[in-house]
Amino acid sequence: MTNANGVNAEAKRVALERGAAFDFEQLDFSGLSVEDSAAVRAAIARLENFYGYIPSAGLSFIIRNYRSLAAWGVLEEAWLDAYVHASHFDGHGLATIKAIFDACDRQRLHALRPVNQGLVRQHRYSLFRGCAGPSHTPGLSWTSSLDKAIWYAAKHAAYNDLADCAVYAATVSAEDIYCRLNHYDDEFIAYVPNVWRVEVPHVEFRLDRPR
Repeated sequence: MTNANGVNAEAKRVALERGAAFDFEQLDFSGLSVEDSAAVRAAIARLENFYGYIPSAGLSFIIRNYRSLAAWGVLEEAWLDAYVHASHFDGHGLATIKAIFDACDRQRLHALRPVNQGLVRQHRYSLFRGCAGPSHTPGLSWTSSLDKAIWYAAKHAAYNDLADCAVYAATVSAEDIYCRLNHYDDEFIAYVPNVWRVEVPHVEFRLDRPR
């Protein structure tokens, strides 16, 4: 039996019985208060999402501890909350963020944030990513809308006083997509090593463009 959060009820019962068996000495609680640390420990022992107890420190806590959290089966839900609420990942790097997604159970991610929900089931997706600035670094957030990718590039350029807007495209198999989020916009999370640049007229990169 599985509950709405995708946690096996039997596994949860066992975890409650053996809560003291978690080796919390493996975790780095740096920067957390005694109260917050205790709340996180208790949530982990119950196999529950601990992010809500430390929303301002959850991202850094997970980055420091994701390997142990993954081994204990408590990484996925907290990580998705941390990812969607992060304003940026400066200082962490794509390799670290990808490593955390790779440490997650892919089936659990798909159960929490299905790739195909509300869409015609596909084996491959055409995805787009808007960029701006002198260096177009790869990222994990993609959209299935060319219009939105163009708008995102224009927004990034306008808010950061950048030039050289561009849109990149890729085709990605459903199995290679970590999950699909819908926080502010529909967003596919995937690591895409092979991309190509879409030729978009410069005049199209504007914030008043329909999307």
